Amino acid sequence: MGRIAYLTKRGAIWWYRRRYPVIVIQSSQNNQISVPCCDNGTSLQARGHMAVSLRTRSKREARILGGFISADFERAWAMIEAVMNEHEFDTDMMDAIAMTMAKHFRSLIEKIAHGPASSFPDGVKLRAYRILEQDLRKALGVEGKVIIADAQPTPPVKESEPAEEMCQAERDALAYVEDRDDDYMQGFECFDPAHEPEYPRLAHIGEDARTNDDYYADYVVSDFGLHTHAFRATLSEYLAACERLNLDPSGANAAFPLALKEAMDAAQKIGMVPAPEPKSQPAPAPAPRKNSTQKFADFADKYLALRCQGFTLAREDETADAATGRNFERTSLRNWQSSVRLFVEIVGDLPLCDIGKEEVIEFNDWLQRLPKNFGKSSKDKRTARQFIEDADEHDTIGINELIEKLRREGTPPGEIEEAAAAARVVRLSATTMKRHQQALHAILAYAHESGAIDGNPFKGRTLTTSEIKRRKRSERRVVRVGWGEDINALLGSEIFQNELTEQDEPLFWCPLIAMYAGLRLEEILQLRVNDFFSDAGIMAVRVQNEIGSQEVKSENGFRSIPLHRALIDIGLPELVGLRRQQGLSRLFPHIERSKSKGTLSAIMSKRFGYYTASRGIKKPGLDFHALRTEFHVRLARAKVPDHVRKGLMGHEQTDVTHKNYYHIGETIEALKEYVDLNDINHYGVRSPFGKNYHRAASHLRVVNSANG
Repeated sequence: MGRIAYLTKRGAIWWYRRRYPVIVIQSSQNNQISVPCCDNGTSLQARGHMAVSLRTRSKREARILGGFISADFERAWAMIEAVMNEHEFDTDMMDAIAMTMAKHFRSLIEKIAHGPASSFPDGVKLRAYRILEQDLRKALGVEGKVIIADAQPTPPVKESEPAEEMCQAERDALAYVEDRDDDYMQGFECFDPAHEPEYPRLAHIGEDARTNDDYYADYVVSDFGLHTHAFRATLSEYLAACERLNLDPSGANAAFPLALKEAMDAAQKIGMVPAPEPKSQPAPAPAPRKNSTQKFADFADKYLALRCQGFTLAREDETADAATGRNFERTSLRNWQSSVRLFVEIVGDLPLCDIGKEEVIEFNDWLQRLPKNFGKSSKDKRTARQFIEDADEHDTIGINELIEKLRREGTPPGEIEEAAAAARVVRLSATTMKRHQQALHAILAYAHESGAIDGNPFKGRTLTTSEIKRRKRSERRVVRVGWGEDINALLGSEIFQNELTEQDEPLFWCPLIAMYAGLRLEEILQLRVNDFFSDAGIMAVRVQNEIGSQEVKSENGFRSIPLHRALIDIGLPELVGLRRQQGLSRLFPHIERSKSKGTLSAIMSKRFGYYTASRGIKKPGLDFHALRTEFHVRLARAKVPDHVRKGLMGHEQTDVTHKNYYHIGETIEALKEYVDLNDINHYGVRSPFGKNYHRAASHLRVVNSANG
């Protein structure tokens, strides 16, 4: 469905939402009105947006109501701007005017949503809308009337008397709407259906025609869901309220058993429920299942605490495994917590019993619009909804302004299309959407299994494999293929060319270890002095967990890699020796874990990204992990066997022979020969320890710093 100007959906309900325009009040110069370019005008703007619920699920009705509001909004605002240029106003007055406009628009929608014309056919509705809109025009001081074009042309309707072709039912309904006073609307919050004034609903069709007329029958069938939605929502709230007040639902309100009896009779009549067999004594009705009123966030915290203890919560009578719990806490806990926070920010911290399919559908709708960079900055305090609304506004208003600007500058159409595509906000990937959905699905599945709720509302409402593949085809993405020739620009930058103030600078050593040993950034930063060893005169590094303080991604991550000749030339053995002399166990002891992710690599990864961007080296796909990719690419081009490359990278062996019958692997001498086939040229890198090695003229280029 295409987007409609200023209309947006929140859940299943349409809303009208737009910013208040800026009003420029021009000051006079020599008895003349100054023009905007003279900078003598005062700009005033009301704070925030005007957001009005249209109280409808129908796209067609939303278009009609949105058109009314847009037209009146523009006329009223133009009148306000003209008045404000004649008198002195301030921003507070602007805010008051904006709030008054929003109040009147909401009053209009409230009348339409609850008025008697809301249940009439479309022709009657449009005439009722016309009268209600005129009330708003009088309140805003906008003269004139809007003529609504019906499906079939109709003569204009006078205010004093309805058109002749209108039926008696329409005249009665419109007279009822027109004659209501403000006291009736002010008491609308206490509206009681029992005291609603009677009015003839479709009386002109006739009792016999109601079953024989195809138009009326089609109307009743198609709109049945809309009329029963309020009853179904009220039913669940009624049961929850009776439970809270410890009341018997069957006796708390006389209308409740009557409504259930009529519904049961209808179900039995069409065969959905078999008629009860006569018994001497009726069996007692089973007690309704009690749904939990516990808040979702509290339940999710308890669920995650059990997972951290080692329970998978996938089966009954489960025994906790401490190692499983530690692994979940280390690798998954923060992702699950982010999913819970996201759900609470979008839907709200609802009781478990109030989370149904409507809330899940609403969450999924907002989730797919969530920008990719949400939550990346600790300084950005916007909620998920605010983040999404701002991104949507940028992709509509901002992109349109960019396109118009480029058109005025004479930019070719192809370049305009490219610029617009590049300027659009990157949304959440399908893979990340699926991760959030799976986490929430698991939490609510456990709530269902434990009896807290009757069913899992996420069941059947997560992305399927085919949907993920389809979405990925249209997602913006950059394939990580390694650094290629750009590795020379990195090694030719200042940190690798100039003398270091600190010999153990991680920003210097980490990229070198990644490109010459293939280690992940987290593996590098948690290296200990005891991880370096010598075997057959060959110095190597071992990825291990000697004292339980190191983390390895998988079982295949435990491995040994001989040091490349470049690392030996530049002085990595000297750094290890320095740490032993200092009595320190870590190679990089000053690195702290990030507060958000709890990893050593989070801060260093950002630092590396800033360094490459500020030196003009940064390109799409050229991140720190791509250095590890480059290590693999160089070995593959040097014809290093597949099983050796997988072993050095810490990947799982897929070949059955090497996976099951070659656990001992290659010798250290053979691995050393393979590693040294990595031909990244290091002959321009300056050693922090002043080591002299062959530094012949190389093709490394020095990239000028952004600071000069």
